[in-house]
This record gives sequence, C-alpha cells and structure tokens, in this order.
Amino acid sequence: MFYDVKVFDSRGELKKVVSSKKLSNRFWKTNDNLPSFYQDSFSKSADLNSKEQIQAGKIRVEEGS
Repeated sequence: MFYDVKVFDSRGELKKVVSSKKLSNRFWKTNDNLPSFYQDSFSKSADLNSKEQIQAGKIRVEEGS
C-alpha cells in the first residue's frame, strides 16, 4: 500500500503529486523479483500448508505418583 506523495520546490510550493497507483506500478515494474521478505513469508506459508511434510507422532502421558 502506497500513499500519495507530494513534491515541493525549494520555496515550499507544490510541484506535483504522485498517486499511490503510479507508485505501486513503478515498484512492481522495477522489482521483477520479489524482495526477500516476501519470498520468506511465502515459503513459510507454503511449508505450513503442505500435508506431505507434516508427520504425526505418538504422544505418551506419564502419570505422576
């Protein structure tokens, strides 16, 4: 999510406003590969959803005396 960016000149007058949509498009166009934190979060969620990697084990309960 990007917010609109206002660009001012040295006198403090507004030169232009860059919309959030333009910023988002520019980000995804210049970053063909996802940043590492996106890849890490994606791989973690994929691992959790994979049924093949989950193995059940026996649980033993010991009673205290």
